[in-house]
Amino acid sequence: MKKLMIVALMAIGATTAFAGDSPTLKSILKAKTYAEAEGLLKSDLSQLASPAEKAKAYNKLVDLAMDKVAKEQAVATSNQMAEQYGQGKIEQYDTLGLYNAIVQAFTAAEECEKYDVQPDAKGKVKPAFHDKNVSRLVGYRSHLINGGIYYQDKHDISSAFKLLSMYVDTHDSPLFAAECAKTPDENLANMAYYAALFAYQNKDYNNVKKYADIAKIDEKLSKDASNLKNAAIQATLVTRQDSVNYVKQLEADYAQNPDDELTFGMLLNIYTGLGMNDEVKTAVEKKLAADPNNYTAWAVKGQNAMNAGDFDEAITSFKKAIEQQENPVVLTFLAACMLDKGAQIEDKQAARGPLPQTAKDQIRPIYEEAKTYLERAKAADPDQAQSRWAYLLETCDYRIQNLK
Repeated sequence: MKKLMIVALMAIGATTAFAGDSPTLKSILKAKTYAEAEGLLKSDLSQLASPAEKAKAYNKLVDLAMDKVAKEQAVATSNQMAEQYGQGKIEQYDTLGLYNAIVQAFTAAEECEKYDVQPDAKGKVKPAFHDKNVSRLVGYRSHLINGGIYYQDKHDISSAFKLLSMYVDTHDSPLFAAECAKTPDENLANMAYYAALFAYQNKDYNNVKKYADIAKIDEKLSKDASNLKNAAIQATLVTRQDSVNYVKQLEADYAQNPDDELTFGMLLNIYTGLGMNDEVKTAVEKKLAADPNNYTAWAVKGQNAMNAGDFDEAITSFKKAIEQQENPVVLTFLAACMLDKGAQIEDKQAARGPLPQTAKDQIRPIYEEAKTYLERAKAADPDQAQSRWAYLLETCDYRIQNLK
């Protein structure tokens, strides 16, 4: 009797240890298409018996997606052979289907990994699909770039973002991080930048900030990425309090890196927008004390003086700025200040009567110098994309003629 009981207990243990797949998992594993398997998995995920079953179900999705990838790649290869050797026929190639299947495979593999690394009933972690999915998918990360370019050419910016952001995300995901770390990824920062750019075009401002920060690891992209990030932040500023909070963030960023010209410029711009004129003046003077040749500080100081009607200080400041950087906007502002200064002298003299020749000889050189700056602005910006120099240049010619 005792022997029978032991045998019975062993039989129960064997049944437990070698229990087969649940009916829900079996139905998913029998699916013939990705859509069918995905539909069953989404509706019945909670009915799967364990993390191991969920991992197995998601791995089935990877299998089905990769079947589609293999099918389309076989067509592409066959077409290439037919074109090269003139044998066989050209078959229709499902480009959209290929890229969609690649996205599906990566998405399902990441979900599979999430459950595959969960401990079993004994607390042990024994991934069943990690190595397989890494080896069969990591080489397809480059196809995500190709797909991003394809969708960009089709003006489908949402899909382009989806593929390029997936390329960036998979670099550090738990599934692929170890493998990707073996070789420097020369495309990572560039793809992150374009992901941020496409996110901005989609008004997906949170993702702009996320991918712009990644893009900034490349010094060549840092400025453009920062511009994108700041533009995204500004697009989300609704209330004055939002702007005040942003000022605090910029101030903290600038305090950490006082050599960051981009942050300095953004800080001055938002100070100005909020009417914080004292803060602008303090920031500019502090910057010039540390860096007497700072272009941004001189340009902003000149603009503030111009707005205040102090043309002498504006002219001096703008001249300091263009010594550092030839900018058509600053050149135009400089000329405008000189025109206003000349007009002030002319009006003051005219109030006393007809202009004497001595006054004309004093004023005309001011207009002639202003004209030289406008001609430089014209050379730098012939289409007036940045500055409206044309009207001022005509005004200069007119005033110079009147003073002869």
